[in-house]
Amino acid sequence: MKRIIKTGLILFASIIGLSSCLEDKGYTDIINGVGAEPIVSIFGNAGGSLQTGQFKIDTLVEVKYLVNLGSVNPLDKDLSLTIGVTSAATDFLKSTNAKRAAAGDDPYEALPTSAYTFVNPVVIKAGKRDDTLKVRVKLPKTLDFSKEYVIPVGIADASGVKISSNLGFMNIFVGGTPNKFDGAYHATGYFSHPTAPRDIDRDKTLKTIDKSTSETEFADLGYIMWLKVNKDNTVTIIPQGTAATLAGPFEQTGVNKYDPVTKTFTLNYQYNVGTRVISEVIKKK
Repeated sequence: MKRIIKTGLILFASIIGLSSCLEDKGYTDIINGVGAEPIVSIFGNAGGSLQTGQFKIDTLVEVKYLVNLGSVNPLDKDLSLTIGVTSAATDFLKSTNAKRAAAGDDPYEALPTSAYTFVNPVVIKAGKRDDTLKVRVKLPKTLDFSKEYVIPVGIADASGVKISSNLGFMNIFVGGTPNKFDGAYHATGYFSHPTAPRDIDRDKTLKTIDKSTSETEFADLGYIMWLKVNKDNTVTIIPQGTAATLAGPFEQTGVNKYDPVTKTFTLNYQYNVGTRVISEVIKKK
């Protein structure tokens, strides 16, 4: 989940994966060659998920994803699809917010419909299997950026063709302006290591993930961590990418907190079962 930035990146929308990862029963039948009815979905890992967009405020941005026709053979006529806010997409938003509430996080809200439009229809041409789903977004300056938004989007109509029950919808995360932790910092501390113990003394940058979470690096290792500041100013360290699967693993120990007065993170964590222990203070410049 990334963020809106007033001067930064325009768009990021990942589209990866293959139809073989689709779980709807219709796709299973098609893959097994039993002649199931055609079925449409939002392609790859985008369907049934929370995707991330980056936007400029008061600037028109077009977000693109693929929609896919799963069938034993391509259709011999054009297939027209209507994209819109669907009950499956809003139900997904509700279930996401239920999980966030359980974790003590604030809910996402549906972006006001005045801030975006769906480009319809989407047409999968005869003999083809894919077309592009497009959503045009223009975030008004008057939007309440203290909140975090998503666009609930799904295939609302497929001209009589079956719509995937679990991959026919998605939510596009819109986020908010850079959070209050975003910016340049300096880190000091000590890295206890069996062969290369050392001081930590380096500049770091914290980048917004959402209003309470920022991204930076573990110690001086280049591995990525997220720092989530909880409502009581304790900090939860969340390993990302390679760090999340590193043998050890990374885990926090001792005091992990944020001081809003001095704008300082105090972090204590380790990996490889305590053989590599880091105490680090990251203070905003």
